[in-house]
Amino acid sequence: MLKQIAIIVAFASAASGALAQDRSIGTYMAYLGPEDLVNSSGTRLNSAAAIVAQDRANFHRFGVRHAQDEPDPWFASRGLRMAILDLVQVSNTDARIIVRQGALVAVTVFADPTGQMTRMLVQIPG
Repeated sequence: MLKQIAIIVAFASAASGALAQDRSIGTYMAYLGPEDLVNSSGTRLNSAAAIVAQDRANFHRFGVRHAQDEPDPWFASRGLRMAILDLVQVSNTDARIIVRQGALVAVTVFADPTGQMTRMLVQIPG
């Protein structure tokens, strides 16, 4: 029993240590407007992560930019934009607002020590 507890504690420590090792590599602001709430085919998007990804596609590929949109150095490539779907972390409240109507958001990108992106924290300021 003590051995099992020691193993569980070791795994928990390793997992929390891995999260603690990622660091912010930058932030940008984006207005998630009506053009970002639908995909390129016009289908309504139903997740905050998909909307954030569409915003970056609109910004980098299609030239659809809102006055509050800021550039980012990461998402010019389609491959990295596709990764957004797995990286976004957003509160349930903010996600509901984003999906319902869009919003101005602050996006903080995190990476591990090797530079691999680990997560994107998406927050509605205020």
